[in-house]
Amino acid sequence: MSLSAQEIKFAALVDDSAHEMASGARPSVLLSVHNEFSSVETVWRRFEKVADGFAFQTFDFLETWYEHIGSKAGVDLQIVVAWGSKAKPLMILPLGIEQTGSLTKLSWLGGDLNDYNGPLLAPNFIDHVAPGEFSKLWEDIQAVLPAYDIAELMRQPAMIEGQPNPFLELDTKLNASGAHMTSMGGDFDAYYDEKRTAKAKRHFRSRRKKLEAMGETVYVHPTSTKDIEASVDKLVELKSAALKAMGANDFLAKPGYADFYKALTLKSGTEGIAHVSHMEVEGDYVAGNWGLVHKGRFYYLLASYDGPKFGRLAPGVQALVETMKWAVGRGIDTFDFTIGDERYKHEWCETKIDLHDHLSAETLKGRSALIKTQVLLAAKRTIKQTPILWDSFTKLREKFAAK
Repeated sequence: MSLSAQEIKFAALVDDSAHEMASGARPSVLLSVHNEFSSVETVWRRFEKVADGFAFQTFDFLETWYEHIGSKAGVDLQIVVAWGSKAKPLMILPLGIEQTGSLTKLSWLGGDLNDYNGPLLAPNFIDHVAPGEFSKLWEDIQAVLPAYDIAELMRQPAMIEGQPNPFLELDTKLNASGAHMTSMGGDFDAYYDEKRTAKAKRHFRSRRKKLEAMGETVYVHPTSTKDIEASVDKLVELKSAALKAMGANDFLAKPGYADFYKALTLKSGTEGIAHVSHMEVEGDYVAGNWGLVHKGRFYYLLASYDGPKFGRLAPGVQALVETMKWAVGRGIDTFDFTIGDERYKHEWCETKIDLHDHLSAETLKGRSALIKTQVLLAAKRTIKQTPILWDSFTKLREKFAAK
């Protein structure tokens, strides 16, 4: 990374009248733009330990994504660090610019693998950027970035841990989907007893007995390189097949995606951010899932099962419950089912959050594209949030996939 004079500037965050209203001038903010992960790694790793943020904005997650996916898609890194006094970071914005057709687009790094987007924020961020002032800082950030046609900053929660997401001070629209999570507490049995109906518990026990009658039934948290690779490979294979059968987008078939899941899991080992696990009966893979562990939260992201062989026994629920037990045993309180409004999530979750999209155009070409994108996103939200329309759409999609 090299920093030019155009890439660094001080941003005065309040005007003269605000200075008069306040007891004194608010500290300035220094901006730096980084085009390589290596130039910001030390700062980023140290900052993410104390900053408010999500697993999707951790260094390991995004560096691995860029290595296997982002770089192949031609994404140019534009990682912005906002610095406060004493050269301490206030915020890290993992941004990138890519060419999509004739348009240059600014977006969050992580692409479609990120269920939650936003900055990493220092605990004292509002001491430097008070509520209502972020739009001024955003203008300064835009000024130090290369030119682009359109910004698509999608899937942003209103809160980043305990802090308001400053990007919601910009113009935003609701995403087509919400996200769901649950607090399990320290006693999984008590949590399970509260959440599941008598009928659900009875079915769970009955299906477990049928699985056990087929042979030795174990739940596996692989630790060796060979076993981790095998577990991820099988999960990806089953999930890819399930997506195709549904007529849904098989993102796992895209270049680098399967490699990303495997690489991040191997990099994480037993104590890192990524975790894969699965159920076996007599050595046969039954069901499994892949997720992220960060700051007392498990992000449940990729799950599938062997439908032809075990589907009648609802093995996905068996694997889910085992993963929840494991998480509680690790001191994890929040089980985050992340984006998507699938019905089964309502059986477990007491918390729903909205996600917000910021879209803006900087050029005439970008404005034309923005209008089309906004129309498509509005239609998508209407379909997803209207049960009869969504049910009809998914049935039609499956029908075409079966042809």
